[in-house]
Amino acid sequence: MLFLYNMPAALMGALIVGATLAAALGGYLLFRRCFPVQLDAEQRGMTVAMMSAVTTINSLLVAFAAITVWGTYDAAAGTVSSEAACATELAHDLASFGKPDALTARSELIVYIEHVVHDEWPQMQQYARADAGTQAAFDRMFATTNRIVPSDDRERALLTEVLARVNEMTKLREHRLQALDVAMPVTLWGVMLIASALSLVLLYVLPVTRFHLGLVTIWATTLGLAFFFVLAVDRPFAGEVSVSPAPMQHAIDTLAGEDAGHQVAPA
Repeated sequence: MLFLYNMPAALMGALIVGATLAAALGGYLLFRRCFPVQLDAEQRGMTVAMMSAVTTINSLLVAFAAITVWGTYDAAAGTVSSEAACATELAHDLASFGKPDALTARSELIVYIEHVVHDEWPQMQQYARADAGTQAAFDRMFATTNRIVPSDDRERALLTEVLARVNEMTKLREHRLQALDVAMPVTLWGVMLIASALSLVLLYVLPVTRFHLGLVTIWATTLGLAFFFVLAVDRPFAGEVSVSPAPMQHAIDTLAGEDAGHQVAPA
């Protein structure tokens, strides 16, 4: 399904809604051709009551799916914000050392964040995978940080904080990459699609009139929009409707501004 995420969001939505609508209307016309049932007043009333119950259950399933995928999406966005904040704090701690290894690690940290935004993010959006060059940049920063040797108690305490933040960044990066494979369970998709199909079948027993065609069209369009939302945010980092790298870019801009300020200050 990753090919859908490589489409513009509007095209993806139009395709999903259009496919749902075509399947619903095609199924309606085919059903009426194969099973031209006629309902009396009592059967029609029972059908409407059953349709109300089924559509209510189906709406709850769709709402549950939407809440589930949105929770995952929101958690992924929180992970990115935490990773950006941790990187900024780590850069400040490294700048406090003033030693060559610490300053080198800080520069490598900024390079790593730039790789995340410019190299890894497109890979995550289009192919749901990490970028090898970004991982290499992180490993270089990690190795340089672990070579820092403190010279007094203050630096030893600061190094403890630095190493804790580096380990936190490692954990946050892993959480972000693990979210690339997160998706709604197939079982939930199956239950939701079957319930949606049953809700449409109950409409199919109604004779083909403009009014009934309108009912099928409205319900199918509603289902298609719901499917589009669930699918669009099902993978937090895939496609156009995905978690933004804005917090990481903000971290880059903040650190670049601080570096520019430090260069101007002596003058």
